[in-house]
Amino acid sequence: MQTSSSSRGKGFCAATLFAALALSPASATSLDPVSCLIQPEDTVRLATPVAGIVAEVAFDRGDTVAAGDVIARLDATLETIALSMAEARAESDARTRAAEARLAFMNTKASRAEDLALRNAISQTEATQARLDADIARHDLDEALLAGRLALIDAEQARAVLDQKVLRTPIDGVVVERLLTAGEFRDPQSHIATIARLDILRVEAFAPLHYYSHLAVGQQVAIHPEAPFEGIHMAEITVIDQVFDAATATFGLRMTLPNPDLVLPAGLRCEVHFAP
Repeated sequence: MQTSSSSRGKGFCAATLFAALALSPASATSLDPVSCLIQPEDTVRLATPVAGIVAEVAFDRGDTVAAGDVIARLDATLETIALSMAEARAESDARTRAAEARLAFMNTKASRAEDLALRNAISQTEATQARLDADIARHDLDEALLAGRLALIDAEQARAVLDQKVLRTPIDGVVVERLLTAGEFRDPQSHIATIARLDILRVEAFAPLHYYSHLAVGQQVAIHPEAPFEGIHMAEITVIDQVFDAATATFGLRMTLPNPDLVLPAGLRCEVHFAP
């Protein structure tokens, strides 16, 4: 019996599709779930770059914070005074105005002396001395302008020193640890608080070696948290370790799990289910 060309075409397309699916990750092999652990995407231990007495801690354990929020402040009485002095010097233009007035006077005096010298009313030496005094006044004005710029830099430096006494969070998250309170001393080895980012979670798992050829970065997987947090949460494989653990014959997996509503806490055990 003859087979039509359309039938042969359909059979060829089906065979091609089957072969493509057979070559795709986790399509031809059903992979059993593996255990996993849900962790924060980032955990930051916050500390100031300088030591000092803690003046204020604005957040407590369990509070939600946004990037840029002030977490704590160290006592900055001396730094505040230093900044006020530096800003006062930077804002004052008295030295510059005095130098400008002196230069204007010296230029007028030098011009008059040169005119008198042309009339032989005074000696050329006196006229030269007047012009020299005007040049010195011009240099004095340059020094006053430089001092003004340096005063602005000093004010910036004082502001930066004061800012070192303020502790801000670099990430959105939840305060999971508060170690110091107002009145305590923060030494260079201690941190004040720990912030965990929970709007994105990191899922870590170890899979048997024979899973390796069936998984790929970017692949979607289903995360089943332990009770009482039932439900299925989709995550994406972001890291597949290239170095295996020979002792257990496993390799590491990392998955990114969006958690914008903070439905899931971190620290949960879970299972990773792979699409058949």
